[in-house]
Amino acid sequence: MSIPQTPTRKTDPTNLAPELKNTPLGHGSSTHASSDGFHDLYQRTVHPWLFADISKHKQTTFDRMIAWMLHFSLPTELRDSVNPYRLFDQCLNKVLPICNDQDLLNHLQSYCEVEGGETARYAPFTNACNRALSLLEDVDVPHLGKGSPFKILFQRNDPNVLDGVHGNLKSKRKPDIIITSLACARRIWGEGRNIRWNTAISHCHEKPVDLQWHDVLCSWEFKRTKKVISLPSRKYGTKLCRNISCVNDVGTMDPPTKPDVPSPKPNPDQPLRTEEPPLVQLASYAAEMLCRAPAVNHCMNILVVDDVAWLWWYDRQGAIQCTGIDFLDDLPRFLVLLLVLQRFSTMDLWGFNPELDPVVVQYHSGKLPLNQTGNVSQEPFDLEIPVEGGKFKVNLDPKEKEYSRHTLVGRGTRVFQGSEGILFRDPANPEVLMNEKARHAAIKIYWPDSSRPSEQTVVQKAREAAEKIDPGLLDNLPEIYGACTLSKYETGRIRKFLELWDLDSETQERVYHSRTLNITISEWLLPLWKLPPYNFMLAWYDIVRCHFAMWIAGVKHCDPSEGNMLYREKGNKNHGVLNDWDLSSVEGLSDHKGLERTGTVPFMSLELLNRKFWRGRIRREYRHDLESFIWMLPWAVFCYEDCQRKEPPDPVRLWQTGNYEQCREKKVDFTGKMAEFIEEQRIPPQWMKIWPVVRDLMYRVHEDYHSGVKQRGQGIPQEDNTPVEVYVNLLQFIRETMDTGSIKPNDIPFPDDYLMNIPQLPNGADTETPVRGRGRGGGRGRGRGRAQAQFGGGDRGAGSTEANLDSERSTSGSRRSARIKADEEKKRQEAEKEKKRQEAEEERKHREKEERKRQAAETKKRGKK
Repeated sequence: MSIPQTPTRKTDPTNLAPELKNTPLGHGSSTHASSDGFHDLYQRTVHPWLFADISKHKQTTFDRMIAWMLHFSLPTELRDSVNPYRLFDQCLNKVLPICNDQDLLNHLQSYCEVEGGETARYAPFTNACNRALSLLEDVDVPHLGKGSPFKILFQRNDPNVLDGVHGNLKSKRKPDIIITSLACARRIWGEGRNIRWNTAISHCHEKPVDLQWHDVLCSWEFKRTKKVISLPSRKYGTKLCRNISCVNDVGTMDPPTKPDVPSPKPNPDQPLRTEEPPLVQLASYAAEMLCRAPAVNHCMNILVVDDVAWLWWYDRQGAIQCTGIDFLDDLPRFLVLLLVLQRFSTMDLWGFNPELDPVVVQYHSGKLPLNQTGNVSQEPFDLEIPVEGGKFKVNLDPKEKEYSRHTLVGRGTRVFQGSEGILFRDPANPEVLMNEKARHAAIKIYWPDSSRPSEQTVVQKAREAAEKIDPGLLDNLPEIYGACTLSKYETGRIRKFLELWDLDSETQERVYHSRTLNITISEWLLPLWKLPPYNFMLAWYDIVRCHFAMWIAGVKHCDPSEGNMLYREKGNKNHGVLNDWDLSSVEGLSDHKGLERTGTVPFMSLELLNRKFWRGRIRREYRHDLESFIWMLPWAVFCYEDCQRKEPPDPVRLWQTGNYEQCREKKVDFTGKMAEFIEEQRIPPQWMKIWPVVRDLMYRVHEDYHSGVKQRGQGIPQEDNTPVEVYVNLLQFIRETMDTGSIKPNDIPFPDDYLMNIPQLPNGADTETPVRGRGRGGGRGRGRGRAQAQFGGGDRGAGSTEANLDSERSTSGSRRSARIKADEEKKRQEAEKEKKRQEAEEERKHREKEERKRQAAETKKRGKK
């Protein structure tokens, strides 16, 4: 059973089927995109990550999904009173007469018998579906009404290519058939605004002109494995005729069309096929549909293999697959699907968001004038967010995206720059309170896990803690003007209806995970990387200091990354700001039990870049986040020159991946080759003055990691230092690097005693440390903190095994190495003592056991006598 080949695209000729079977380390498109891993959007690049996404999909029955769609279509006031399953039965009986329509049967007969490849079936299929829609127009079902608000129709798309824009990247995809609206048909066929539906469907099998992703309400992917299909000759009824299971192997090239029938053996005489697995292709269309606007709630796509169709639902929480439906044997059920889609009365039922995509809603409703080119342009619109005492109004331009990534599941974050914000009272009292012209604001639209506290709540907790610890820390925290949660779009609604629950890992109780659409409007901040090295290091330490104070106060950020390092200009100073607190944990408030693990892979601690962490077996400690900040320093050195982003050199470039094991290997390799960067003159001149600090911090991370690996291999117990000890040790380490003499007094970017400015922590935490500062022109001093070694990943101790470390050691480095070796020797001696104690204890237990055996034998012997 061989599928005729889809013509190979010149841009992505690679056969991906074998690769899709071997992605055990892939965590999906969201992880890869947030790690800046997508450098192009060719199918060979994106498909393995989409495969990882849909491999974790949920499954339900076709009938139950239709019941949900019926429930979803009902007016809100009727959803609790109307039984959707009973309504489904009513629909089945209503469509039975249409099954005998001769024109419909003729189109289906043509579909079954047409010769050629899959493209030959496009015309009879679209004709059959459009004929069915015309007949369903007059079917009157209680609560669903009559008519088709958007006048949907089926339209062939292949070989038309749809373009997607995602930041600086562009994608090209080619769905076979789409469902679209009459308004779209009027635009693409250019026959005037008054073209009738019956005229529009006469073009349905022709190649369209200039289709765009906002035209697509639903996409259909076709595969042909049979030359001829038999059309049933019996009378149709409401009983399900064929039970067709879901496709469990989403990477298969030939989804089964009959239950329990093994796939045929490959024919050695036929060449290897080069097209991608159809379900992964379908997922790539879904990713485009979910990323085509500031926010898309969900989308639906369908795979058709011969006479079987599988419906897929996608949202930011994941994918849901329905059991297959034979649209020939079970034609009534297929007609009910078309009936429900036809009666979708609002665009949010199709997944479009009326609040955040008003233009496309007007377009499909036929109310939007077209521009001179005939295309739909997304125009700016006003967005209102409730705030205390009123609302905050900001103008959003969908074309001005500051942050956007190509993803299928996850938060799906979009950031826009708004302008002319206005704060006003409730509409009942519209007196303007504040009007700042050209006021810039960051508009963040994203789908966080519902179990997490909102970002606004976290930031508020952080600012309250900063007020108590040190009001100066407020300069290092973002300011949120307003935020709202659109709970009516939460992804958990459909999962509760379909009973698609998960088991809580601790309690083993059923839980329903959910993501909710959130909008946050905050102060517009600038990327930290726009600062020159001197100012960059000052702002970097601002952020490290703020992060530490918040961690001790119980507000843990948990995702330090390049995109979260910002700054604000205040007076004559630049203040580093730690942004994006939506993945944070707040003591006494957070109850997050989601399945995802936080962190942006290129900047994560080496200790967390392993399978145990992703399986939830390693608890995130303060030192892990601190190490993330340290990894940003070499990233800045090699990725930014003259305050502009540049292509990073190897091996830094290779950190950019969502594959945690690959990233860990490349980062370890980087720390072992830093001497080569000096020899090859790869460090930009403006970064040379602070390179010794970056270099020594990297060496320390390298030593800590390998020491921890060694100790774990020897079974030596591991203990973490407290966050205070880890933080103080970082300051001491930087101070010792300054004391080596390799840095001139005016080179180090820290003012007098800047490193002594440790936040006064709550609850009487001990922050006393003998760290001593020196001015840029002053003398030197040296001290020892309570912490012995730790601020990187793994447990502390022995030095590196890399030979080139010794060549880079300074005098201070030698002293540190001697101290580390002494600590290691002490730990080794303690471990030997513990080992001897355990051996002695085991020997004692063995002797006692042997004595008991001897006494038992003597007792038994006396009993026999």
